[in-house]
Amino acid sequence: MADDRNGDVYRAGTFIFSGLALLLAFAALAVSGVAWSRSNDTKDSLRTLSAGGLLGHKVNVHLQEFTMTVAPDSVKAGDVTFAITNTGTITHEMVLVRAPDIDALPRVTVATAERAVGDVDEEAIPEADLPGEATVKPGASKTVTITLTPGTYTMICNIDTKQSDGTVVSHFQRGMHSVITVT
Repeated sequence: MADDRNGDVYRAGTFIFSGLALLLAFAALAVSGVAWSRSNDTKDSLRTLSAGGLLGHKVNVHLQEFTMTVAPDSVKAGDVTFAITNTGTITHEMVLVRAPDIDALPRVTVATAERAVGDVDEEAIPEADLPGEATVKPGASKTVTITLTPGTYTMICNIDTKQSDGTVVSHFQRGMHSVITVT
């Protein structure tokens, strides 16, 4: 009789354990299905937002002696907002030029009172290829919105700073430039 009771207890325990395992398996399946559905819904929403132009219209520009960094480096065409921050100790600018890279920019070949040899010759660039610019004082920030068409744009700081010893430092020639792509 004791063996029959142990057998009954064993069968009942197995039945209860199997039922709990099955219940937990169904619960895990339900949770993973909901997670999958939400993941796809989020991806669909992001695709919709991106296609509608609600994402990708802002560029953060960081200016400092003598660097210019941008993020992201690719945006959608249309009204693009540039959030520019100058963490440097001298004034910098962001001049936006429709050009594939710095090698495509015209250069100053004869020094003037305002430009050193090797600087970008902004006067030689067609006005249509200069969609906008902003000058930012040290420690300040500025936001500008510029309408851009698809293409590649080069950003430069074309300021020359005269040092106390009389030498001229060209921000552009020291490396203050970056490129963004507009799609």
